[in-house]
Amino acid sequence: MENRSKAIVTFIVLVGLVVALYLFTDWFSKTTGLAVGEDPDNALAKCLTEKGVKFYGAKSCPNCEKQKVLFGTSAFKSLNYIECFDNPSACANLKGVPAWYINGSIYYGIKTPDELRKLSRCEGA
Repeated sequence: MENRSKAIVTFIVLVGLVVALYLFTDWFSKTTGLAVGEDPDNALAKCLTEKGVKFYGAKSCPNCEKQKVLFGTSAFKSLNYIECFDNPSACANLKGVPAWYINGSIYYGIKTPDELRKLSRCEGA
């Protein structure tokens, strides 16, 4: 009977640890906005898209290509990207590209992911 009691207590402790680990990872991902193992660039792209941020660029713009690489090519695909070469009317009011529309303001030039986090208030992403 004593061995059975130890086995039951051990089982209960293990179940408690698994539940605690689950609750911690759930809390962590909600608090930071990151899923465990999620790429920070992808998390930033998701946040920027949710906040309505737009990136204006052009095929012929070398700095736009640098921005794509700096941001992360796979994450960049998730952004709201406006191609000014193909759609000049959408970019008529811009002074140039690359340009970021963030929280009602336009920011020109290449931006690092950290700058984008601050400008967009995606600090947890």
